[in-house]
Amino acid sequence: MLLRSILITYLIFSFIHSAHARTFQAEGSDLMMGVGAENIALAGAVVASTDDVYASFWNPAGLSQLNGFSGSYAKQLNAKLIPNNFIGIASSSSLLHAYGLDSGFAFAFIPRLHIKASGTFRDDEFESILIRYALPGLPSNFTGNMESKTKDHRFSFGIAPSKNAKWRFGMALSYIECGTSFCGVFAEDPGNYTFASANASAWAVHMGAKYHYSKNMTFAFNLKDFNTTLDVETVITDNEGTRTQIFHAKLPRDFSFGITWQYAPHIQLSTNLQYMFGRYGNYDIDFRFWRNGLSYQAGDWSYRGGVLVPLRLQSDRISEIDPPAPFMPTMGFGWTNKHINIDLALYAHPVMSQQQNSPYPAADVSISAHF
Repeated sequence: MLLRSILITYLIFSFIHSAHARTFQAEGSDLMMGVGAENIALAGAVVASTDDVYASFWNPAGLSQLNGFSGSYAKQLNAKLIPNNFIGIASSSSLLHAYGLDSGFAFAFIPRLHIKASGTFRDDEFESILIRYALPGLPSNFTGNMESKTKDHRFSFGIAPSKNAKWRFGMALSYIECGTSFCGVFAEDPGNYTFASANASAWAVHMGAKYHYSKNMTFAFNLKDFNTTLDVETVITDNEGTRTQIFHAKLPRDFSFGITWQYAPHIQLSTNLQYMFGRYGNYDIDFRFWRNGLSYQAGDWSYRGGVLVPLRLQSDRISEIDPPAPFMPTMGFGWTNKHINIDLALYAHPVMSQQQNSPYPAADVSISAHF
């Protein structure tokens, strides 16, 4: 009884605090911009051009273009929650040379999502899509505090013919784990203070391909989270005691189609169409984006720019989400020598800009080594 009284007292004070201060912070690769400063500076229009360790995220077919060993670390410089958003190593391989195939593989750790929120959130608000993805099964309207972390441990590989490669193919396998905590009250039962914790896991499959139409033009596609289901275990403690719920939650499919054109020896243009569709926690969603990028190479320096255009943002709970701007620009630059790449990207964070209804500036840096 004493322990339960202490818990309820703590929940009441948490509820009182959150009722007066609404906050929301979200970070991670699932929030539209992906990973790697070079890729973000190009607005993520890299499905057809990616050919380094970051191909494990954007299109594993690009791993077949590796030459040697590489590793990379990336982070959002103004992040408040996640110390890094990508750590990976990759290498070319000679295992399939006897079969006339080039191959490469990569191991990566990718924090997909970290959300921290407090206050009152309604079922028909944009933030609820992400919150209820982090904690599937959460009732519609609530006041309280919640925090969630989703991590992706990924192995990827790519293959292509060793001679005159016109096509490339790649696959990735992820082990996803998610932990979430919540304390507060629900609109359906405002007198019952609740503490809930959830742990979820899933195996996810991703696949991609490239087709080199000509020396200067490449077509590609990438499909992420193919038929992925989270196994969720939730422990709930409230005025009625403690109970456990076990259920399953779908992740949406994420399909991208892209084209890269080497317009001139030092200029590369790229464009991607991205579709996110299916169940997202308790929500059916239909998100569509048009991504465009331009890169200019000048010796050891690269200068990049891009634009992310939301084409459709719809949910079964929210008929139409109005973005804060018709498009979001990105820019950045990179420096490279024989063994080191350093890249910087500046952009407006799509989700936080949507949440604040104004541009939310962000910056990412990547440091890569290759041998």
